[in-house]
Amino acid sequence: MAMTRLKRHCLVVFVLALATASQAHHSLPALFDTSRTVEVSGRVTAFEFVAPHSYIHLSVVDEAGVETAWEIESYPPGMLVRKGLTPQTLEPGQEIAVVGIPSRDGRPLMRLLTVTMPDGEQRQIQ
Repeated sequence: MAMTRLKRHCLVVFVLALATASQAHHSLPALFDTSRTVEVSGRVTAFEFVAPHSYIHLSVVDEAGVETAWEIESYPPGMLVRKGLTPQTLEPGQEIAVVGIPSRDGRPLMRLLTVTMPDGEQRQIQ
């Protein structure tokens, strides 16, 4: 009887620990400043269409001519396809604009909300 209770207790502790770790990995506010958005325009250098997060890599040149490599984090491939983005949608060299939630630590990293395609079409991603 005592062994069954111990096993049950261990299982509960394990499940709670797993749930906490899962929340930490997927916590948008932990990594991104959800109180604001930023917009950047630039040239696509790569589009990583992979799970668990796809990434658009942009070369962004500011007013002073300084080039910065931005990482734009987004959904996994299956969700992006439902939003109209496929591996062929974004190709290196294309000029796009993105709006997203910036990283908390100031890195050139954001969570994608919308993308304006080279033809001017705007796609809502999140």
